[in-house]
Order: sequence, then structure tokens, then C-alpha cells
Amino acid sequence: MAASVSELLLTILEKLDNKEMERFNWELCNSNLKDFANISKAHLENVTRHATVDRMVETYCDEGAGRGKSVSGRPEDELRSDLTSLEEKLEKCINAQDSYDSMTQHTKDQQVDTTRRIREEFVKLHQFLREEEDARLAALWEEEKEKGMLIEKGMDSIVEQISSLTDAIGAVKEDLNKGSENFLVSYKRTQNRARAQLDLPDPQLVSGALIDTAKHLGNLQFQVWEQMQAIVKHSPIILDPNTAPSTMTLSDDLTSVRHTAVEKQQIPDNPERFTRWAKVIGSTGFVKGSEHSWEVEVGDQPEWNLGVAAESVDRKGEDLLASPEYGIWAILKRGRKYTNGAGKTLTLKRIPQRIRVQLNYDRGEVAFYDPKENTHIYTHKHRFTETVYPYISVWKMKDAINRDIHICPSEVSVIVKSNQ
Repeated sequence: MAASVSELLLTILEKLDNKEMERFNWELCNSNLKDFANISKAHLENVTRHATVDRMVETYCDEGAGRGKSVSGRPEDELRSDLTSLEEKLEKCINAQDSYDSMTQHTKDQQVDTTRRIREEFVKLHQFLREEEDARLAALWEEEKEKGMLIEKGMDSIVEQISSLTDAIGAVKEDLNKGSENFLVSYKRTQNRARAQLDLPDPQLVSGALIDTAKHLGNLQFQVWEQMQAIVKHSPIILDPNTAPSTMTLSDDLTSVRHTAVEKQQIPDNPERFTRWAKVIGSTGFVKGSEHSWEVEVGDQPEWNLGVAAESVDRKGEDLLASPEYGIWAILKRGRKYTNGAGKTLTLKRIPQRIRVQLNYDRGEVAFYDPKENTHIYTHKHRFTETVYPYISVWKMKDAINRDIHICPSEVSVIVKSNQ
């Protein structure tokens, strides 16, 4: 009887296409039907239809209960069942080997691409430093020129005064060497001239004639660092490209994401990566803390999810909903409709261009706000027991304007505290 069941099952399964067969295997693993045990996912990954039938018979038919027993109980069938299991295991090993080969090549590609990006960033920094150096040297040379002109002006005045004094001294000496009769004739005029020079103020060196070295060198590195705020940005969240599927494109600085609708490249199916849905998480998770906050520019993007996801979230599952049941606490936008991921529609006064996410891990809250008016949108409450990561999901919609969704940079300020 069991053998006929096997044949019937095989006949039915052979009519299914690959997508339908994949869904059928998923149901066997996740359906939770009454009186029917779920079959382990490991037993149904990348297996043939024959293997699925054997696994069903072993699991659900009394005659086939127990590992290693065939449908009929004959030695040949037992060995055939073992052969099927061995072939399944071999296929899994080959698939794992292919994945490692893909990861090896991808790692090399990552090294090349990351090297390029690092060098580009340092080129920007070097260019900034060169321009800053040139500007400060130009200011130094300009000051030297100004101070030189100031000294030259003072010098000209002194030279003129020295010339007048020299002439006056010469005239006095000349009169003193004259005879009495001639001296009496000219001394009064010479004396007046000499006393006119004496009445002039003594020469004073002009202050501020030297270069203000302290201005140019004092806290130089700190001043340059302050100026770097114009080009240096800080993002509170960095997205992890190793979690993004091939249909998502991340910016070079890993703060923006876009759905491309088509696979942009072959990437390895590493354990961290979401493979079936356009989802990506942050590179750093949170396991404690009273307040973690970041803002996301969503613009006019028609469909997205924003929030946090548990580290244990199923990244390969076919039905991965953005809901607390699946380890995701988020709000969802579908056109002009907003929901909390658990079926509740959210009412918003306006369509926000930005969303602020506030995570209070210790209190078990994930709150969402429209930062423009600081309007509260929704709060998830859950007692977190594992690491959670910032989470973004986005879709490319037909006939809609699709833009990047990006993490807004933090406000950076420099505060100097004096020692007291």
C-alpha cells in the first residue's frame, strides 16, 4: 500500500514546476498541520522529487517510520534509500563548495573595490589639507608683505629724520668753528634750526611690525580639524553590504540604498545576506542602552519599511513579513498607506520626507517620529532579548519616481572645555 502511495505522490509532484515544488517543500517544513509533524528543513533543501516522496513516506507512513527503512522494507530499497540520502548530502556539500568559491572571488572583488574607495577618501582628505596649507601659507606671506611695508614706512621716516639731524649737527659744528665775528652773524639762525630738530619727538618703533607667529601656529592642527567639519560627515548608521541582496545598490559610503529591480551582480549567498527580499540591516547592532536615534530620508519613495530587526531574523525565508512575529519592528509605507507591520493602519497628518527612529532597548520600545514637526507616529513595545539592528527595506515601483533612501548625517560640533 505504501509503495502505491509513493507512486501516487511522485506522479503528483512531477506535475509541479520548480517554483511550486519549492513552495510545497516549504509547506512540509512550516505548515504545522494537526497530527502531521513538520519535516526538517535540512532534509528538503535542494533535493529531488524522489527524495521528497521518500521523506514524506518515512515521516507520515507507519510502514516507513524510522530512518533508514524503505517503503517496502526490502534490502534493495533500504540501500536505495541510503543512496538517496548520500546523494542528497553530496549535493549539499557541492553546493557549499560552490558557495565558498563564490565567497572567495567576492572577497577579492571586495578588497579591490574597498581599496579604491579608501584611496578616493584619502585623496579628498589630502586635497583638503593641501588647500588648507596653501591658504595658510598665502595668509602668512600676505602678512609678511604688509608688515614689510609698515617697517619700510617707519624706516623712511627715520631716514628723513636722520638726514635732518645730520644736517643740523653739521651746521652747528660749522658755526662753532667760525671766528667770533662770523659766529655772531650766523649762530642765531643755526641755533633755531637745531632747536627745531630737538623739538621733534624721539623716534618710536611702530608696534605690530612683526609677524603674528602665534596666530599662524597656535593650535594649528586643531584649527585645521575644525575646518574639516565642512567636508567630514558622520553617519549614525552604516549599512552592511554583506546583508543586501543583489537587487539592492548601496552608496560608496554605505549610507544610502536603492532597489534596482534587477540583479546587479552575482554575489555569494552568505549566511548574513537576505536573499529573497530587498532588505538590508546596519553593520552595528544594539544590545543595551536607553536611547539610540537616527533619521532616514525617505523622500517620495512609494514603498519602504523602516525599523529594527532581530539578529536571528530568517534571512532566507520565503515569507518574511516586516512584523514583530518575524522579528522585525517597523512601520511600512505602501503608496499613501502606512501600517505598523501587524495589520494596524497608521494615520499621519502629512506625508513625511524624513522618519526618525528611536530605540530604547532597555525599555523595549521602538518609536517613530516625523522630525519636521516632532510628531509621534507609532511605538512598538517588546522585551528584547537579543541584538537588534537598524533595518531598511525598499521596492522599485513601476511608473514611480524611485530615489535613494539614505541615513541622515549626524550634527557634529567641537566643544573645548577649559581645565578648572
